[in-house]
Amino acid sequence: MKKRTCGKIVTEGDELFYKVTGNGVPLILISGGGGDGDTFLPLADEMSNQFKVITFDRRANARSTANNMENFSVAQQSRDVLAVIGAVGEESAFVFGNSSGGVIALELVQNFPEVVRLAVIHEPPLANFANDQERWLKFFDDCYQLALCKDSNKAATKFGMGVMGRKTIAPLLSDIRLKAYLRKEPKLTGEVRIPERIADDIFIKQELIPVTNYIPNMDILREHKEKLIFAAGDWSVNKNVWFAEVAQKLSNEIGSTLITLPGSHVSFMDKPKEWARVLSACYNKPQ
Repeated sequence: MKKRTCGKIVTEGDELFYKVTGNGVPLILISGGGGDGDTFLPLADEMSNQFKVITFDRRANARSTANNMENFSVAQQSRDVLAVIGAVGEESAFVFGNSSGGVIALELVQNFPEVVRLAVIHEPPLANFANDQERWLKFFDDCYQLALCKDSNKAATKFGMGVMGRKTIAPLLSDIRLKAYLRKEPKLTGEVRIPERIADDIFIKQELIPVTNYIPNMDILREHKEKLIFAAGDWSVNKNVWFAEVAQKLSNEIGSTLITLPGSHVSFMDKPKEWARVLSACYNKPQ
């Protein structure tokens, strides 16, 4: 467990909580659904010898606030990343985005390319780029309708099981190992977290459809393809998990590099050394 500093930044009506691990070239990690920056701490510890690793709780998650989530947009989330980079005294950074965080990273490259040194986009859940597009658009809408009509927690469970099908064992093991790792992480005095039921409600009702239905401006991304690397886990590829297919398709259509990372959709939790080795090679490659 490495030494960290913590801070908060107020932007667009909400307070965002962040941590900084290590020194060096700035690298910001953008989390997926659930939005808790601490999921990246094993990876941050491994990369902190070379990088100033910035992790943060996305608005409406963990220790960040949720004051105006009815205004959720991917564009706002990208501006949040910009605000956190500025809060730690940086003007630009390397970027890594997992899942929903990968979608936010695409928006960041699209709108603020001068801030992004290089972005690695890992398994973005973009239904419009899936091989079975109609199936996934309907699935996410079904989750949304379930939350509206019945219960957001049930909708969140349906979402979690559905995106991985029956192939959930590897991600579940990753989560178990992360929880064991975080038991050693010091808790902050007076730390307040958004209750999980509220976070689930916001995620399903406000975030799910804007993220999964998102269509990036491909022409702009092609202009900045040298700033983009797409990634899929080898487990995801071998199991034919659909968002690994999305990473492949986006890479092909934009003309950017595709890499393979060890493990599953969330193996930064349980394979941080292996991930750090691959990602460090990407970020240290001459631009």
